[in-house]
Amino acid sequence: MDVIEAINSRYSVRAFKSDPVPRKVLEELLGFSLRAPSWANTQTWALAVAGGDVMKDLKETMASRAFAQDERGPDIPRPEWLSPYRERRKENGLRLYELLGIRRDDVEKQLNWFVQMYRFFDAPNAIFIFTERDVSVWAMMNVGLLAQTISLAALNYGLGSIMLAAGASYPDIVRRKLNIPHAKQLIISMAIGYPDPDAPVNKFRTERVPLGEICSWHGL
Repeated sequence: MDVIEAINSRYSVRAFKSDPVPRKVLEELLGFSLRAPSWANTQTWALAVAGGDVMKDLKETMASRAFAQDERGPDIPRPEWLSPYRERRKENGLRLYELLGIRRDDVEKQLNWFVQMYRFFDAPNAIFIFTERDVSVWAMMNVGLLAQTISLAALNYGLGSIMLAAGASYPDIVRRKLNIPHAKQLIISMAIGYPDPDAPVNKFRTERVPLGEICSWHGL
């Protein structure tokens, strides 16, 4: 698979097979992904990978907190999006609910779907990306570049992924379960595994704003 094909093929997987990803595959995938660029090669990231009973424990604990609608306390505050970003997010959610057959007034189904995010959509593995606290905002850009590189490289192994702010909503749980020091702040999580091709939700694709609306050209 070439790079352009990978970019066009990647999507956020929301239903996974139960098959665990072999550690050897994850090690090779992450090893290649570390070629991601970073500011002045600072590589301001640290990774933790979960699977097996540890992953099961994380899913159950975080899903329980989400179902109870306990207050979230991410290390990176959740954003309040201004227009037009707020509208894009809302439209995306409405289209997804429509595909899933979830009505806007069906609170129970909405809550169950919400909790699925905290179960990592039943993925067998998860990747958590951390940085040190009190580092430059550029460290966040570095993390984004690494996360994107992982998601694209995963396709080479028949894997799918989804970036999950939900998995970073209770960072104290993650640090405790994975024995991560408090000095590390959790930026983003990723569910990763083999996509379930029969799941209707995996047919969902997000729209993109046309290039002409967000790009200006100068001297060309």
